[in-house]
Amino acid sequence: MTQRVDATLRAAIARLDAARVDAPAATARRLLSVAAGQPREWLVAHGEHVLDAATLVAFDGLLARAIAHEPLAYILGERAFRNFTLKIDPRALIPRPETELLVDLALAALADEPTGAPVIDVGTGSGAAAIALALEAPRANVIACDISHDALALAAENAARLNAPIRFVHSDLLSSVDDLAPVIVANLPYVTREEIEGLPPEIQAHEPRVALDGGLDGLDLVRRLLDQLRAPARRAALRALFLEVGASQGPATQALAARAFPEATATIHKDLAGLDRVIGVRFNRPE
Repeated sequence: MTQRVDATLRAAIARLDAARVDAPAATARRLLSVAAGQPREWLVAHGEHVLDAATLVAFDGLLARAIAHEPLAYILGERAFRNFTLKIDPRALIPRPETELLVDLALAALADEPTGAPVIDVGTGSGAAAIALALEAPRANVIACDISHDALALAAENAARLNAPIRFVHSDLLSSVDDLAPVIVANLPYVTREEIEGLPPEIQAHEPRVALDGGLDGLDLVRRLLDQLRAPARRAALRALFLEVGASQGPATQALAARAFPEATATIHKDLAGLDRVIGVRFNRPE
């Protein structure tokens, strides 16, 4: 069995489109690129090239996974984040580009902290934010925690491969983390129960529900984290807290933070799409 590149792509795009897979043309080219071991530009320039049977079999296997609405990042086993590539599989949520704002804000806060200052990434998942902080703020002492053993294992694999010095702690939020940190970031589950039922199948059927489910209004874990941070020692150490939230949750989260820490300033930061994305809580501590 053999077939030309252009004919193979046309047939694949039609199948993906019929299955209502997003971006069928781009998905088909990416998967054929992997199966053929050639860059996507090569496929465009060599439409007449005849693919061998082994390549077609490999491609059909990848295509079947995409038609079943498995996320492309899980099929490929990787996802780019900032200037590095993470290993990605169903043990953790797929990192989203919006989380880069969380990292940028934390980096700015860490610039004001002394060498060795701890920063804690709560709910680290694949390790994306923690690894970015460890690589881009090498003076910081990065600690990452998650309630999922599987996610922590994946994050540790990513950190080891990227030479990112991070200490990982299995913890329900901060309950098992003894460190007191001036900077804390958290990308916690914030999808409401109602929203989960309406999510695309790529997310609902494949990404871990524990990394999505934020309770009835999506803010259950935010409330619990804020409550933990009100403990006197944690509160005294904290100088900056950054919480990633859903686009509709900015004002509600800002209000929760303001009630928990009336001495601090809670600000809504928007992502590149102009949507509420991160709540920054800054404390004006005397030097």
